[in-house]
Amino acid sequence: DGSALARTGEIPRSIRSNNDKNSSGNGVQGLKALGVRELTYRTCFVAVTVLSIEAIHRPLTSWLFQSGTSGEHQDDPSAEQVVLELTRSQRQEIRDMSSRPNLYQDMVQSLCPNTFGHSEIKKGLLLLLAGGVHKTTADGIRLRGDINICITGDPSTAKSQFLQYVHSFFETRAVYASGKASSAAGLTAAVQRDADTGEYCIEAGALMLADNGICCIDEFDKMDPTDQVAIHEAMEQQTISITKAGIQATLNARASILAAANPIYGRYDRTKTLKANVALSAPILSRFDLFFVVLDDCNPQA
Repeated sequence: DGSALARTGEIPRSIRSNNDKNSSGNGVQGLKALGVRELTYRTCFVAVTVLSIEAIHRPLTSWLFQSGTSGEHQDDPSAEQVVLELTRSQRQEIRDMSSRPNLYQDMVQSLCPNTFGHSEIKKGLLLLLAGGVHKTTADGIRLRGDINICITGDPSTAKSQFLQYVHSFFETRAVYASGKASSAAGLTAAVQRDADTGEYCIEAGALMLADNGICCIDEFDKMDPTDQVAIHEAMEQQTISITKAGIQATLNARASILAAANPIYGRYDRTKTLKANVALSAPILSRFDLFFVVLDDCNPQA
């Protein structure tokens, strides 16, 4: 495409040979009339392997274990790889931790050190971070092993602080979103036209980006009911199905959801049930495994 190489305002012209009088216009001879110009196309680099400096100095045995992995779990390191990459001091520290009688309580107290109390919520967050085991029945039905947690209660009770701590603690695989400013396409996936090729492509949402991780959604009760329906499949089947613009695909969304919601009347009414206090539908409530209600007790000492 010679026109893409031309400068602004210049038009390629035909070249007439002065030596041969009988010769007619030969058109543009390659890029002679244009000269050397700068390419305006985007450059694409194709890399076979990209390694960090730390990965180059890893022992050879770790590469031997990595060469045998294949499939969807190829990106996740195996137990042998993790053990080989640890130093002797780190291995000894893990052995010492396993022999502690109050290891579970110590791990609970280490979560969210800036928030006082709330030991029950911290226990749920510890289970959320540890994850569970995915099971498959004899009939081929897949059961999710990740749990979904919803924290609700009075305002100014550190609900958002728990979400921000989990996002900062698990930053590589955690996604933080706001239910007030998020739509169904922003949480799941959207089909958009590519600016370069003009073809339709799938843009990943928050749940897709948090695959094998945690999706923290603040102001969960402020979401529109139509947007809440879009995450029903992602919370139970952990998949996202798209049929739009000629694209039909089923994408993985194997993520745990940590949500924070405010009561309908501003403060939590103890005389009513949980369903009457939170503006969430029954299908959404059934997909949460743990609910934590945080109350602000007003007393002279507080």
